[in-house]
Amino acid sequence: MDKREFKDIVYNEISRISKAMSNPNRLEIIDFIANGEKCVEDIALQTGISIANASQHLQTLKRERLVKTQKKGVYVCYSLASNEVYLVWKSLRDLTLTISPYIQDTINEIREYNKFDAPITLDKIKERNDVFLLDVRPKDEYDKGHILNALSLPIDELNDRLNEIPKDKLVIAYCRGMFCSIADEAVKILHTEGYNAKKIEESVLDYQLSENDK
Repeated sequence: MDKREFKDIVYNEISRISKAMSNPNRLEIIDFIANGEKCVEDIALQTGISIANASQHLQTLKRERLVKTQKKGVYVCYSLASNEVYLVWKSLRDLTLTISPYIQDTINEIREYNKFDAPITLDKIKERNDVFLLDVRPKDEYDKGHILNALSLPIDELNDRLNEIPKDKLVIAYCRGMFCSIADEAVKILHTEGYNAKKIEESVLDYQLSENDK
């Protein structure tokens, strides 16, 4: 094998994997199932596409070994094949945030429109001892992994369980990551009820990866 043939093989393989990810629905699927395995029906509901289309996208990702499957009864559940898949998605996201003024303007616009507070970082809250962590994702996602010492309080239960949240702490809500608005909704409710509350944009997987690096 000469050098040209070697390079053609390598770059073609990288291009094929990149092509599998270069679809907005597939990128959203990767971001979504980073919180734990999900069945096709849940993925279709989250992304706003039909079950048939979700299945096609998942098959493309599976063919390139970006996701893996597990059978649970009559359901097929999908999860990321490895943490490296998430890291590639995160790098693409962060690159876009750096070089695209449009996406940053869009994020700022929706925060201003919904009167969402600016987020605080995970590193910042690690420096404080007055923090109460709130995981507002569905309980099944919490069970698959969560930030240490966080209370599971799904957003649809928040109003009924406010008595479990101390008012003398800075309440930090988190959900599925930067483009998920569940934590924003939680912060809005908490402010209405007189709590000092903020959100973090890092996902649970961001937290776990940072802990593994130590």
